[in-house]
Amino acid sequence: MRYFLCLTILFLFISKFARSQDSIKNSISTQFGMTRLDFFTGVRFARTYKKWVPFSSAEIGINRTIFQSRFYPKVEIGCSYFCVNKNKFKVGPQLSFAHSLLKVNSTSSHFNQWNEVFIGTRIEIGSKIRFSIEVNGGLLNERFYNQISNKKEGVNSLGFNANIGVMYVW
Repeated sequence: MRYFLCLTILFLFISKFARSQDSIKNSISTQFGMTRLDFFTGVRFARTYKKWVPFSSAEIGINRTIFQSRFYPKVEIGCSYFCVNKNKFKVGPQLSFAHSLLKVNSTSSHFNQWNEVFIGTRIEIGSKIRFSIEVNGGLLNERFYNQISNKKEGVNSLGFNANIGVMYVW
């Protein structure tokens, strides 16, 4: 988990990619989305360098956290590149990596972990207040403790991610 935090800080706050400070814009957004695993809601922070937009987000799974009383966090980092970068309309591809974990139950010390690598499309509409839509698909890796073999095992499958959000840009 520390690795992802360090990577996020490095990814977002080093401004070697920007040629001038005038081209940097920050944005914070709240988003709601769904994956194969759960419905998620959370916040996202991004910095815009011309057409490149690296981002990080922190989310929680709604069904498992609220209705099942099991905390289900997810962190995500990624980057968008806006091919169409007009004043009030932006669209382009996005690449992201997400990691989430869930404690199996209150009596167990084992966690299920999911790693997701997605590629997809992101659309933003607006200027200061923007609405966003993104649809991603890719690889989903699940790591879990197998009680029969008494060791961690993994399974790969296809996954998807769809989000809508509202952001403020400054």
